[in-house]
Amino acid sequence: MIFVVETEEQTLHVFPDEANAISYCEGPDVEAAIWLFWDEAGMPLEPEFIIPNKRGLFTVQNGTYRLVKAGPDHHADLVEALEHIKSVEGSSSLRTTEDIRRHLTTNSKGTR
Repeated sequence: MIFVVETEEQTLHVFPDEANAISYCEGPDVEAAIWLFWDEAGMPLEPEFIIPNKRGLFTVQNGTYRLVKAGPDHHADLVEALEHIKSVEGSSSLRTTEDIRRHLTTNSKGTR
């Protein structure tokens, strides 16, 4: 499971895996930090571009990226970021920030 926040609307999206998250979040927006990522335990992930985005005079081409463990102080753990979330989308079992908080508390025991 991958958690992704769209920073402009402050919406948390819940994806079943990295591939689904990446296919939803376009490279130029990712590069502009419109999307922030966390793993199933709520630990920050950051994009690592394998093929950079390309910008032309009138066009933008999506690059290719993967998600890797974020460096120190890249962005907050998801538990801390939840206070800024306005809505949750994507998972039938995780519909609210409280659902996400319970999930993170349950899944983080012993992983930190």
